[in-house]
Amino acid sequence: MQADDELLGAGDELEAAPDGNRLEPLGGSYSEGLQKLIGFADGPEEWRETETLYWVACDVAAIGLTGPKLLAIHEKVHSLERFWHTDGAILLELGRREELGLQFLNQELVNRIVEARKRIDPHKLGARLKEMQVTALPGGHPRYPFCLRSVHYPPAVLYIKGQPDFIRLNKAIGIVGTRNPTAYGQKVAKQFSAELASRGVMVISGMAFGIDSISHWGAIEAGGATIAVLGSGPDHIYPATNRHLYNKMLETPGCAILSEYFPGTKPQPWMFPQRNRIISGLSQGLLVVEAGQKSGSLSTAHQAFDQGRLVFAIPGRIDMPASQGTNHLIHILKARLVVSVDEIIAEFPWITGKYENKPVQVELFGREKEVFDLIAAEPLIHFDKIAELMQMPAGELSSALIMLELAGAVERMNGDLYQTA
Repeated sequence: MQADDELLGAGDELEAAPDGNRLEPLGGSYSEGLQKLIGFADGPEEWRETETLYWVACDVAAIGLTGPKLLAIHEKVHSLERFWHTDGAILLELGRREELGLQFLNQELVNRIVEARKRIDPHKLGARLKEMQVTALPGGHPRYPFCLRSVHYPPAVLYIKGQPDFIRLNKAIGIVGTRNPTAYGQKVAKQFSAELASRGVMVISGMAFGIDSISHWGAIEAGGATIAVLGSGPDHIYPATNRHLYNKMLETPGCAILSEYFPGTKPQPWMFPQRNRIISGLSQGLLVVEAGQKSGSLSTAHQAFDQGRLVFAIPGRIDMPASQGTNHLIHILKARLVVSVDEIIAEFPWITGKYENKPVQVELFGREKEVFDLIAAEPLIHFDKIAELMQMPAGELSSALIMLELAGAVERMNGDLYQTA
């Protein structure tokens, strides 16, 4: 991952930080320095805020220090801040000690670490995060989700915007599906997410158009909590039509936007399959509502299955493209067929009782309000007529109508006709 130019430079400066907390670099002979590096403490120290900055620096450097490698270093050294400032020759010696299990610290990687220290200033990275109101949660932090550490290549750092409920994060269900849901799929996604959220379940999804967005809204409207895992930096709203949802999540207690990418990172096609392992990894179980044969949500389902999570799927008509993927998951026994929320709840004893939260009212504004006002002026109005009168692209209108349906403001009738609810 690449950092902006203004965040780089002065990486080898060793003067004391303004707060006086920076550790002194290790010197002396190789054996003495190595002994200090791995033996300066009997166990992990109390987490220091400056430690977070060095995890971020190692992550942003993009030099091959992956999440598993950083965790391995952290377990042996207990401080990436100390590791960052250690002489390259001592790091190389660290990699040669087979009993430490850090053989990946070879000459090539150590050279990259030394070069990274020249161009990256961890404290500038920290200032950037603070400016963008993003919290960094390193893999070695006590609050890093334990369930995520067991996935294939756990993220080195989680970048978070919002107010996540870390306690409820231990009781999470993922809900994913197609970007082009049927009216039936929309209804089921909202029903299941709202009912699970009302019982205290954290709903995890990817904020993609369609089932993902509907699931987030369902949880919010039920007064529950939800987390969106993005395939971009946590400050990048994608798709742009989800701006209202994004802002709503940031202002709702317990909800958050989460990413493994540093702020400013734009979405790339390969990032979305990557983020799917985080959606499934954070979830105790995964529900696939609707999915075509090539739906990205099938990737999430397969990863959840491989991670040992329970996978559920909503069955659909055999002639419906949006149900071919879910029906196939059921057929190959990778997902359990469910037709009610109670069937999911029965698999998780920790889902108990009814979570008492007052439902949230979703305020209409902007284009959504304009669309609602137009529908309210007619007994019934066709989708094409709305698009013509509003002069809106079909995709943007579909998004607005879905939001209105989720808000309980309009109803979709047969034949693409709409009326107020």
